[in-house]
Formats: sequence, C-alpha cells, structure tokens
Amino acid sequence: MRVKRADRLGLLLLAVLVCLVWPAITQAQPNADRLIVAPDSDYTTIEAALSAADPGDVIEVHTGVYAAPLIIEKSVSLVGVGQPVIDGQGTGSLVIITASDTRFEGFVVRSSGENINHEDTGIVIQAPRVTVANNTIEDVLFGIYFANANEGVASHNSVQCKDRELGLRGDSIRVWYSNAVTITGNEVNLCRDTLIWYAQDITIENNTIRDSRYGLHFMYSSGAMVEKNTFEGNSVGSYLMYSQHLTMAGNRMLWNRGPSGYGIALKDMDYVTLQDNVLAGNRAGLYIDNSPALYNINNLITGNFFGYNDIGIAALPSTARNIFQANTFLENNQQISVLGRGNLLGNIWQQDGSGNYWSDYVGYDGDNDGIGDTSYRAEQLFESLTDSEPVLRLFAFSPASQALDFAGSAFPSLRPDPKVIDEAPRMHYALPAAVAESPQTISLPLLAATLLLMGIGTIICVTAVRGRIPQRAAARQHRKTVQAGI
Repeated sequence: MRVKRADRLGLLLLAVLVCLVWPAITQAQPNADRLIVAPDSDYTTIEAALSAADPGDVIEVHTGVYAAPLIIEKSVSLVGVGQPVIDGQGTGSLVIITASDTRFEGFVVRSSGENINHEDTGIVIQAPRVTVANNTIEDVLFGIYFANANEGVASHNSVQCKDRELGLRGDSIRVWYSNAVTITGNEVNLCRDTLIWYAQDITIENNTIRDSRYGLHFMYSSGAMVEKNTFEGNSVGSYLMYSQHLTMAGNRMLWNRGPSGYGIALKDMDYVTLQDNVLAGNRAGLYIDNSPALYNINNLITGNFFGYNDIGIAALPSTARNIFQANTFLENNQQISVLGRGNLLGNIWQQDGSGNYWSDYVGYDGDNDGIGDTSYRAEQLFESLTDSEPVLRLFAFSPASQALDFAGSAFPSLRPDPKVIDEAPRMHYALPAAVAESPQTISLPLLAATLLLMGIGTIICVTAVRGRIPQRAAARQHRKTVQAGI
C-alpha cells in the first residue's frame, strides 16, 4: 500500500514538472519558418510574406525595390539579401515597426517625405526590444526614431539626411522616452542632431557623426555611457543639458567649428565624468555653464587632451566644483577663457599632488619628479581683455598683444587676477588611447597637392637658375671687354 502511494506521488510530481517545463522547451525550440520574398518566389511583396508569417519567423527579402510605407506588426525578422530597397518616393515615413522583438536588417531605406511637423522618418520604432542593423538610410528627413521603445538597438547603420539648411534637417537618431537603448557602430552624415530626450541608461559607442549640427544632444536623461565615438566637423560635437550620471570616455571631438564650435558643452549637468577624450581643432574644446548644478558634488574631468583649439576651456565665471586632473592643454590659442568678469578658482586644478600639463608653462622642475616647482597661473593681460571683448582676438599674435602681455608681466599693477592656478603642473604629457590608437593615414588629395607644389617650385627654381647662368656669363664677358678697353 505504501509503494502505491509513493508511485502516485511520483507520477503527480512528474506531471507537474512536465507542465512547468514544457512551455519553456517549446519556446526555446520554436518551429520558425523562413519565407522568401523575390520576383520568382511564392511571395513577391513583403506585405504578403508578413500576412502569412507567424511570430518568430524569418522573412528573407531579396534584391528589388519595394514600396513604402512598410508596417511591421508581427514579431519577425526581416533580413535583406543583396540590399533590397524600401523607397518612399518623397512621401511620409517609410518603415514603421510596432511589434516587439523584431529585427530589421540589411535594407536600403530611402526618400522619405519632408514634412518637419509630421517628422517624416526612415525607420520608426514603437515597440520594445527592436533591433535595426546594417541598413543604409538615405535621403530622409529623420533617420531612426525610437519612440516609447525600450531596450532597442541601432547597430552599424549608415544615416544620411536630406540636403537642406542645417536647422531644417531632421535628427539622425532620436531616442524619446525610451530606456536602455544601445546605439553602436553607426555612421551619420549631414543631419541635424543625434538626440537623446527623456531617456535613461543609454549606451552610445563606436559611432562616427560628421557634418551635422549637434553630433550628440542630451536633454533630461540620465545614466548614459558615451564611449569611443568620433564627432567631426559638426557645429557642436556634443551638447549635454539638464541630465545626470553621464560618462564620456575615449571619444574624439575634432574640428567642430560652427558659430559656437564646442567640442563638448555642459549645461546644468551633474555627476559627469569626462575621461580620456581628445578635443582638438574646435573653437572651444570644452564649454561649461553651471555644471555641476548641485552644490554638494563634483564633476570629474581627467586624462583629456585639449590640443590646437582656439580656446581650450571656455566657462562662465560661476563655474565651480569641477575637478581637472591629468589633462593636457597643448598649444591652444588660449588655454582658458572666462566668459565674463571673474575666475575659475572655485574648481580643483590638482589632486593628490598632480595637476595638468600646460604647454605655455614656463616654470622648472628642480627635483625632477615630473611636477613643476612653481604654480601655473593663467593671468595674461591680453587674454583678460579678449574675454570681455572677443573682437580683440583679431589682434592675437600681433605686436600689440605681445606688448600688452609684456607690460602685464613687467608691471604687477597691470597684471590681471589669475583665472586658474594649478599648484602642481605636469612637466610632461601623455596621449590618450583615442590618439595613440588612431591609424596614421595619409590624405591622398593633400599628398597630391604637396607634390604638385613641389613640382612647380622645382620648375621655377630650375628656370631661374638656367636664366641666371647666361646672365652671369654675359656679365663676366662684359667686364672683360671693359677691362681690355681700359
């Protein structure tokens, strides 16, 4: 009798276990179908394949031109083979994804509408866990738009917006009320902004953004990691506003020279870390306005390379509580600019006995410990005048500017109060990984121009030499004739 009860109990437990595990087994091994869309296939349109597909199926779309709009309302994977084209012919948005767990990969999406009020877009994502990868998105107003779409991924897409006036273009990638979105490996050209708005826990890495307005624009977001991106030739590299807990590491901000031309701009930003970034060739490498906004915290700016900018750091005089340590300020026309009356002494310019490298530091290192024995002080008279009257920068490097700086150094009564005092300036600098690991390439047009100029110069020199040899011979003969006559 006891054995029978045990058998019943074992069978009951086995039945319960099967009921619990069976759904997981069937889900882990779905019977996914692959539907082919091609002119000679059972499905000649993507819509027909979508209608026949079940959730989890793969729809393989072969080379061809397919009409927009394409609306994806099932959780499927659409995979392009041979770069099929979704063509909107200048009307509306092109691909609209409203089903979660969808993948859209390998397409050319082109020619959206131009209605800025309707936000005509290449790819609109309105569901969670959607991946958009390896697509070419061109001639669109907006590129990729995550709208209330958590955990989405935009990976290795190429986005180029319509050729319009800068402020009338759409955003390349917009993340709006969408959390845990990853943007990685994308190439963006000629758009307005890459905009992150009311979003949390965003990852932006290994993207290249060129010739746009704001390479990256953050507003009202937090918990972001921005790493190993290149922002080049934009009006502003990155403008970060009203957000918290953002880390920018290993990025390259190059030649952003619009009307403001900031490499990175911080406006009311808290808990920010800027580390190992390269800011070179910008109008201003870093601009700071009321950051941090909270009074009991610090922002950390460390290991960055500020080189060959018009201004290394431009900040409002209210800027305080930032820690600047182990940064390199190399050959900026002006290392530090205070935009108004005041100074930046409320910030920390050295930590643990180590400050920053300043290429215009004229001190010495008597004990050879790599730290200057006298402090670095930014107190040039001409710079203080240009901070209040920027038009005077027209006379930079002129004899007048040099005379003013000489007078300020010779007569202490003329010397302005220091804007920055670094008590432990470094004597040497190190390049961050974003510079050290960059491939050293040669520009072919520049090389061709150089060779052309060298060739022209050689011809001119040879011609001149050949012309001067007969002239010298004739002059010698003339002198001999005159001497003989005498």
